[in-house]
Order: sequence, then structure tokens, then C-alpha cells
Amino acid sequence: MKRWIAELQKIVKLPVKRMESKLFTVFLFLIILPMGILSYLSSERYQGSIEKNTVTYVSQVSDIVISKLDDYMEDMKKISIIPSYVDNIMDNLVLSNEYYERLSKEEPDSGARLPEGEEVMEMEQAPIMQPEDGYERFGIGGKIRDSIYFLNTIKQGTNTVYLFDQYDHPYYVVRGGGVRNDLEAVYPKWKTLATEAHGRPVLVSTQEVLGANQSGQFVFTVVRAIIGPTYEQIGMIAIDANISVIEKFVKDLDEDTHGTTLIIDEEGRVVFDSEKKYLGQNFKENELFIQAHGQEGSFHGNLNGQGILTIYKQSPKTGWKILITIPESQLTKEAVKTRNITEWTAVAIIGFALVISLVLILALTQPLRSLVRLMKEVQNGNLDVVFPVRQRDEIGLVGNAFNRMIVRIKSLVDDVYIVGQRKKEAEIEALQNQINPHFIYNTLEAIRMTAVINDDSEVSDMAMLLGKLLRYSIGSGMETATLTQELNHLEMYIQLLNYRYSNKFTFDFPNKPMNSNMPLMKLLFQPIVENSVYHGMDESKRGMEIRMDYSLEEGNHVFTIEDNGIGMSQEALFRLRSRLDGSVTEERGRGIGLRNVHERLKLRYGEMYGITVESEKGKGTKVIIRFPENPKEGVLLHG
Repeated sequence: MKRWIAELQKIVKLPVKRMESKLFTVFLFLIILPMGILSYLSSERYQGSIEKNTVTYVSQVSDIVISKLDDYMEDMKKISIIPSYVDNIMDNLVLSNEYYERLSKEEPDSGARLPEGEEVMEMEQAPIMQPEDGYERFGIGGKIRDSIYFLNTIKQGTNTVYLFDQYDHPYYVVRGGGVRNDLEAVYPKWKTLATEAHGRPVLVSTQEVLGANQSGQFVFTVVRAIIGPTYEQIGMIAIDANISVIEKFVKDLDEDTHGTTLIIDEEGRVVFDSEKKYLGQNFKENELFIQAHGQEGSFHGNLNGQGILTIYKQSPKTGWKILITIPESQLTKEAVKTRNITEWTAVAIIGFALVISLVLILALTQPLRSLVRLMKEVQNGNLDVVFPVRQRDEIGLVGNAFNRMIVRIKSLVDDVYIVGQRKKEAEIEALQNQINPHFIYNTLEAIRMTAVINDDSEVSDMAMLLGKLLRYSIGSGMETATLTQELNHLEMYIQLLNYRYSNKFTFDFPNKPMNSNMPLMKLLFQPIVENSVYHGMDESKRGMEIRMDYSLEEGNHVFTIEDNGIGMSQEALFRLRSRLDGSVTEERGRGIGLRNVHERLKLRYGEMYGITVESEKGKGTKVIIRFPENPKEGVLLHG
């Protein structure tokens, strides 16, 4: 190590050493960094290997759980179809239907009803649920009861089997926690699902139910319509199964992974939760359910502030998804220790390399500091500086380039065209922006006055027009427009004025140019018409006519805008022309819009172009706009 430091000091003391050699020396030290990266990658690979093996193991075990769960569901579905193949059950359901059909005809108001909660409590003291009396009814119930006893004992975990006739009369045998007290509430949903399925089994997700003794439990249900020999529905069967059956399937898996298991149906409802926190809840919007898309897979997430690895798989038969969540702390406990040691080692190596690099960088930056100091002098306006090139390395190349740049800057400083052009562009933009508030204030005043005077819905139309005018006036940043766009803008403005002044204004443009897409300077006509309206309107006249004309004279486009307003005296006309020529600099009063258009035309096309104003007291005003047909290349900027 000491020998390396001594060699490094020798290199630093050689100011004429090429930059390439110095950088190469730095790279020799920084080669240690890949070692740190490799160490980090190896620890990550180790952790990834553990995760991969865990995912493989859990996927295999979840296959077994799904297989057992599918078999159990298949057995429940098979139990649900038994009544459709047992003559004794079908015959007794037919008898029950006939009995209640006859009873409904004899006593229309005595139709069968599902039992209320109080009736359930009474019947739990008896071996069979019989909400009504009658020998015939009792006989039918007794026969069906024997069949229910048989169905109840076929599959372990089956809580209660319910049989219903077509008149909504239930038959069941009390077991364990008793009959669920929400039977009357859930029956209509069961019947609808079974009827729509036309004899196919329907799986109802986990629900929390209370028995007659108020003992709570979670069950899932299979319902199915019972189809008779004539292919008509003669009743329905519903089988409640306790989720403790599923708990047996996943108990060993949770112990091995130190995690939890969720089973979610296709609608996003939690069928099973080994922690019993989310049973029966809707997980459709939960992040875990959203990320578990597809048939199977795994992903990292966060649950209750804890990082987890979630492995999921979907049953092809039931559509249910099993999600096994494993805390990352349990998954990578040993890998984290290895990773921490590796990372701290890499940090130490990188820190050492940075210290060495800083020593070399300090030796390289001294010439650069001198160059920066000269650049600051140039920034302050001193162009009579020269960087003394004493080295042939990259710094010397930069110094030579700097000296050539100074020479080039000196020649560019004298380039008046570029500076003048930029100044013109800035002035054009400033003048164009000046129009916007002036126009907005006048238009808003028109809207306000109309609202006060008319108190009607015209304000809505005016606001719409104003919005279009504003979008055109201050939107998109374009400096040019077509003739059609300018005329549309002008017509909307006149329409807005007519709302305020009761259709006082008419606009006529009979002699339009052939080229409707002629490029024009944006906001060319509207400020002129606005000036005519607000300064030339004759209140004594019923209407005001604004006429526009066009001609092509000696290679120039000539537009005239003429009104029949009050006109101007010769003194007022003289003051206006003085403002247009710039000999008078007042900003307020008449002619701000005219001067704005005039200045923009001169800046864009040259001093010989712009607008001319002619007027006579009592005879209106004429504004003549003139600009070249074919401006020089680069003068007319397209937006």
C-alpha cells in the first residue's frame, strides 16, 4: 500500500503528465469498485435464490391445498345434485308443492313464509323445524327430514342442509350451532342464483352467520335448483359448510412459512383468512388482490407497514385465488446478514477509492481554476484575455479552444444584424402583448353593461364569444395568421359589440382577396375596428357601417377599413398622425391600437410600411394598411 501511495505522489508532482495517463491512474484505483458491485450482486443473488426456492415450495404446497379445496367443493356440488336423482326426495317435494298450492287456493292469505327469528328459537327445542301444523304437512316434513339426515352426514364440515319447495317452504334439521337466523334474508338471493343457474351448482362466498343460540361462525354455501323428471324446477337445496374445513388444509402451510393465507373468490370477497381479520370483506379494491392478476405468480408488497412476499395461484375449477403472504424478514433473515456484511465492505472500498480520486482531482483542477478565472473576466466584458497554454494534455487543448473562442466572440460582437433582429423580435412581442389587456378591458365592460341593462341570457353568448376572442388573441404563441382567421376574429368581435349596442354595427367586405389563406400579421384588423367603434361612433345615428376593401398595388397588399362615424377634426388627425410617427410619445388616449399595429408592421416589413389615417369631421375615418406581397426571406415569421 505504501508503495502505491509513493507512486501516486510522483504522478501528482508531474504537471506536464498527460490527462489521459492521470485518468488511467484513477481508473486503476476505481477498478476496486466492480469488486464491490460483484459482492453486492452475489448477496442479492443469494437472497434471490432463497426467494425463488420459497416461491417454488409454496407454489407446490398451494397446488396441494387447491386440489384438496377443489375436491371438497366438488363433493359439495355432488351432494347438491343428489336430490335430483333420489325419487323419495323429489316425490316429497312435489307433495309439498301440491299441498301449498292447494292451501293457497283454499286460503289465499295463508301462504307459506320463511320462519322469523322467534320461531327458529322455538323449533330448535324440537328435532325438526315445522313452522306450521297439520298432519299431512307433518308427514311430508318427516319424510324430507330423513333425507336431510342422510345428506348432513355425507361430508365432514357440512353444517346444515336446507331443502326448499317451490312455495318457499324450508325443511332442515338442527345441528351444532343451530339454524342461521338470517335464513329469511338470504333465501331470495339463493333462489335467484339457483333459478338462473338452471340446475347447475352456485357457490356463495363466505358469510358470518349467527345461530339461534347467537353463536357466530363463518360459512360458505352451495345452492342448486332441484330439477324434476319433467325438467321443471320443483325446489332448491342449500348446503352451509364451515370454513374450519379450509383451515385444516392451510394450517401446516402457515406454520412452515410463518405467514398467513387468504382465499379470495372471483368477485374479490375473502372466503378464508387464517388470521380471521378480513373474512367476508370485499378485497376487490385491495392492492393485494389487484396485483394478483393472472393464474399464478408472486410479487413484493406491503401489508400493515411490513414488507411481504405474496405468492398466489388460482383454482381452475372454482376460480378462487389462494394468496400466501410471507414476511420478508422471515424469508431473508440469513440473507440480510450476509448482504449487510457485503455492503459495508463495499462501502469501505468505495470510500477508499474516493479519497484517492480526490487527491488526483486536486492536482488536475489548478489549471482549470485559472481558466475559470479568465472566463469570469470575459463574462464581465473583458475580451482582451489569453490563456497561457503550457501543457499538451487535454487542459492544453481546452485552453487553445478558449483562445479561439475569444477571437470568434470579438467578431460576433460587431454583428449588428443579429443584435438588431433580436431587438425587433422582442419589441414585436411586447407590442403584441400590449393589445391584449386593452382589448380585454373594453370587451369586459361591454359584457358588464349588457348584463346590467338586459338582465338576460345574452351574457352567456357574449362570454362564449369573449372566450374565443381571448383564445385567439393570447393563445398558441403564433405571430402570424391567415386572412380567414383574422376575418373570423374580426366578425366575432363585431358580433360581441352588437350584443351591447343592439345590432348597431354592420360589416361589409365585398372585394376579398382570392387567397383566403394569405399569411398576415396576427391581430391586424381588430384593433383598427375597435378604435373606430370606441372613438368614431356617432350616438345620433341608428347604425354604424364598417366597410373593408382590398387591392394589390405595385407588389403591396393594401387593405382599407372605413367607417361612417363622427370622423376627426384636422387638429385631432394631426395629433394622431404624430403619435403614429413617434414624434409624440403619449401613451393614453386615442390611437393606442392604431399605433400598436403601425409599429408592428414597420418592425416586421420595414419603415416604408404601416398604416395611414384619413378623416374629416362628420364624414368618418379611413385607415389604410400596406405591407409587401412578397416580403424578404426571414422577415415574415410563420407561427
